[in-house]
Amino acid sequence: MSASSVPRADLRYLLRGAPHGRPPVWLLSTGTRYFAPRHAGTFPVDDPETMALLWEARDTVELEEVPAPASYLTPLPVRRIFCPAVNFRSHSAESGMQERSEPYFFLKFASSAVPQDTRVVLPRQAQKVDYEGEIGIVLGKRGKHWSRAEAGEAIFGYTVTNDLSLRDYQFRESPRYGKNWVMGKAFDGSLPIGPWILPREFLPEFRATIRTRVNGGLRQDGSTDDMIFSCEEILSYLSEVNTLGPGDVVTTGTPSGVAAHQGERYLRDGDVVEIEVDPVGTLRHGISFEHAP
Repeated sequence: MSASSVPRADLRYLLRGAPHGRPPVWLLSTGTRYFAPRHAGTFPVDDPETMALLWEARDTVELEEVPAPASYLTPLPVRRIFCPAVNFRSHSAESGMQERSEPYFFLKFASSAVPQDTRVVLPRQAQKVDYEGEIGIVLGKRGKHWSRAEAGEAIFGYTVTNDLSLRDYQFRESPRYGKNWVMGKAFDGSLPIGPWILPREFLPEFRATIRTRVNGGLRQDGSTDDMIFSCEEILSYLSEVNTLGPGDVVTTGTPSGVAAHQGERYLRDGDVVEIEVDPVGTLRHGISFEHAP
């Protein structure tokens, strides 16, 4: 396909993936068609700042149409993951917790992030594996001490995430020592993310629905209207003590419907989880468990 026939006005998503028979590259997509920079080396696939450079150059960079990804990478190279605990009113109510007066965070690691269509391999000791459908805020600018307005300007776009949780580890020493965030939340593969990024210009007013399905059965059905702290409030607060920038992902929190508080069964080997965030996209991944030695 010639560069002139690429439907530039229809390009809506940015992602990383490996088209069939090709190495991983940054891709631009309409949602059904995929385009790679003809000179892919100009846009290093391991550089998070490339996403903004490629998006800004999409009208002029030479593109070629390629097959849909045979395999995905995380939609950006993830550096750090900040997650606000209990940031939806419905989730606060189902967990019996009072609404917080300021955001409260836990961290996941770069090793927590896994891409679309991954089969997440969970620790064989875990028995209470939970889902939490969320939106990931993707940053495009670097800074610290942001006002809420500045924080909003720093958002590059949005993706879909699943904050997987090992409830048996998370709550094991609670309330004596509090929740064990590292063992319960920051394990390998604990944040499926993707499949792509929707740039902020397509969601200027941050309103979206979040629906989580397990094997096709609806488990969560919520809206960002239910958030306690807005994206701008979350980012501004975090930036008081952290220099934030490309490579960082900040999640929104989750609506009600998690297994731990609704009596739903926890995730089992062979389950398929889908998280649909309208209008961002749908993240899909599988579940398996390590085999005993």
